[in-house]
Amino acid sequence: MASLPITTTAAPSPGSPIFNLRKSLNFKQTLLINPTQTGRDGYNSYFRGISFLCRQGRVREALRLLNDMELKSYFVGQEVYSELLQGCVSQRDLSTGRQIHARIVKSGPLFANNEYIETKLVIFYAKCDLLEAADGLFGRLRAENVFSWAAMIGLRSRMGSNVEAVMGVCKMIESGFMVDNFVVPNVLKACGALQWIGVGRGVHGLSLKMGLNACVFVCSSLVDMYGKCGVLEDARRVFDEMPERNAVTWNSMIFGYAQNGCNEEAIDLFLEMRLEDFEPTDVTLLSLLSASANVGAVEEGKQGHGIAVSYGFGLDKIMGSSILNFYSKVGLIEDAELVFSRMLERDEVTWNLLISCYVRLLQVEKALDTCRLMRLENLRFDSVTLASILAICSHTKNTMLGKEAHCFCVRNNLDSDVVVASNIVDMYGKCERIGDARRVFDSAVNTNTVFWNTMLTAYVENGKIGEALRLFYEMQLESVPQDVTAWNAVILGCVRNGDLDEARYLFSRMQSADIPANLTTLTSLVSGLLLNSSCDDLVQKIQESGLRSNIISIISTLCNNGMDRASLQDVKAIYGFVLRHDL
Repeated sequence: MASLPITTTAAPSPGSPIFNLRKSLNFKQTLLINPTQTGRDGYNSYFRGISFLCRQGRVREALRLLNDMELKSYFVGQEVYSELLQGCVSQRDLSTGRQIHARIVKSGPLFANNEYIETKLVIFYAKCDLLEAADGLFGRLRAENVFSWAAMIGLRSRMGSNVEAVMGVCKMIESGFMVDNFVVPNVLKACGALQWIGVGRGVHGLSLKMGLNACVFVCSSLVDMYGKCGVLEDARRVFDEMPERNAVTWNSMIFGYAQNGCNEEAIDLFLEMRLEDFEPTDVTLLSLLSASANVGAVEEGKQGHGIAVSYGFGLDKIMGSSILNFYSKVGLIEDAELVFSRMLERDEVTWNLLISCYVRLLQVEKALDTCRLMRLENLRFDSVTLASILAICSHTKNTMLGKEAHCFCVRNNLDSDVVVASNIVDMYGKCERIGDARRVFDSAVNTNTVFWNTMLTAYVENGKIGEALRLFYEMQLESVPQDVTAWNAVILGCVRNGDLDEARYLFSRMQSADIPANLTTLTSLVSGLLLNSSCDDLVQKIQESGLRSNIISIISTLCNNGMDRASLQDVKAIYGFVLRHDL
């Protein structure tokens, strides 16, 4: 936040007769006022001394000079209080700032009702993130100004009161004040958090009108806002058109790509950033590690780890967890274990990452041992931990451990988490306890499409196709969105039950509902058609599906899963169809 405009005298050199800067034995600078000066010269000397100390971050020493001024009966002008408050803002020194506020109030209405000082106080409390105090002073202002508006909008944006921040800008404009390069980044941050792309575009247009398109802070905020709203084309357009960029700009664009699943673009942009000689920050590396983990980019992720070490970021909870997550996702379990062992601070998130890694690699005993060690560290199991334990029970069909985990969830109110509840249903389904799975399903308070799909899949895996179809149609009655996973479950159930007519009917309804088929859909249909020697129908369905690039995968899947009744003639027919249609 810019300081309010006020004329001040430059800080004097060490040899100035106004005051001397001397070093004590411990080399601490001490300010000495010339005792022979009186009147205006003495006042100016005190003011310059206070201003110098405040700019050096030595606000409490400056306050002692103020005490000395008052003892010598100098009149304290508004510029002195302004410098002191600005020093408190720079240092976020709430205690000293409150003392100065009390002195202002004691001085009477001359300063207590001074618009300039009132604005400085609003800025001070806003910068110290004291919403109630800042809001109270702002509401009592006799006349608002662009500085007080900017302070309050920035405060609300930092505090996460994003709607209030946006509404504040609207009121500011209605009051006749125009936005500047301090206000625009804050309101864009709020728009990004709310994903209010329409309002964000409006602010973008307003910033262009105000001639702020060359401001690196405004443009960086635009890149960040568009990225958080998922409009990456506009984010990249602003990024490419910027006359100059800083590390924040690069971070915003890289983070936008990583956040929206454009992992390869995030990695490429990071490499471009390095070629431009920009130094990566911890935010840059966190985005790189996340993107590398998602696409299995081992070398790029290792490079991110190496840069983190060389720049001295260390293995704190955030950076260490991100590196651990990368190694676990790309399957480098030994590297993940090494990072985990070297972390000085480990919380529930860190332990859960390692446990999830073991579960993903089906290292059941290591996962359970890590759970036990986690409890020995006096860390509580949370919903993520229980989801991993339940996944272990599903894989091993360990009903006893699964029931213990279920009871723990109930006792600790974790079963209200829809992810945990889905894992409980899946565990009972895998353990062939379909009745228990249904009871958990019926008692759930929070549900979503994934939760319903889990119950559908449990029915299909246990050969209960009738119940699966009833639940499928119940989803429609309850207006639960049906995605491709739900359709795949019932189609596969019909195929396994030998009811190809119903499978075909469901597939046609799926296409009518504009749900695109995926590899699982076509694999289910192909397996059913092959089992019933309907190669002509198979070829027709492949042709109608439009799923061109995965047909070889379908054939490979069928062969790898032992489709004994898929005769050589059928496979030749499929292969011929592939060649003729360039699939």
